[in-house]
Amino acid sequence: MKIQEVPSPIDLRNPKDAMEWANEANIKRPWRYDFFDMYVHKINNLNIENIQILDIGSGPGFLAKYLLQHCPDIRYTAADFSNAMHKLSKSKLLTRELNRATFRLIDFKQEGWFEDLGQFDVVIIHQALHELRHKAHAINFHQQVKKLCKNQTVYFVCDHIFAPDAMQNNQLYMSKKEHFQSLKNAGFKNIELIKDEKGLCLFECIESSERPIS
Repeated sequence: MKIQEVPSPIDLRNPKDAMEWANEANIKRPWRYDFFDMYVHKINNLNIENIQILDIGSGPGFLAKYLLQHCPDIRYTAADFSNAMHKLSKSKLLTRELNRATFRLIDFKQEGWFEDLGQFDVVIIHQALHELRHKAHAINFHQQVKKLCKNQTVYFVCDHIFAPDAMQNNQLYMSKKEHFQSLKNAGFKNIELIKDEKGLCLFECIESSERPIS
């Protein structure tokens, strides 16, 4: 049966819509930076040199700026379907930060989007999973992400949740249990909910059977 996707109210490829989203994101949810701090803590505690990071649905560059400022030993790749978002992101970065960043125009709803990206030590999707436009696509997406993972890759999934005090569209957003199950069904192990704040949840998965990082 064909999945009836939830249409987006804005077009993030449109520079005006992209700018409007960027201007409102941190005003609506200033606690996003608590999640950014969690990424920084986890990344800086990895025992890896030249950490390769992929940020899927990277947006206007708030996370890019934060990671490149606070994680000195990373190489950062931004993957987004919007040139307008990439332009906003690049405008936030200093030359020395841009030198450690790569920008790829990629629509993760398209077949084969993950091909030719390579493999990464850390993969992040922050507040973008719902841009699949239906939660039924999540398992397949996570399976595609696995192709980008090395042994011991850390996969962070942060998104809004469906709950009485959070998002109300249960076609677009998943409950905490549904998030966990979709990751498990995709083949990830060592899945842990590591942060839960005001309707945003952050899951950490390790692409390995070994003990997760501290």
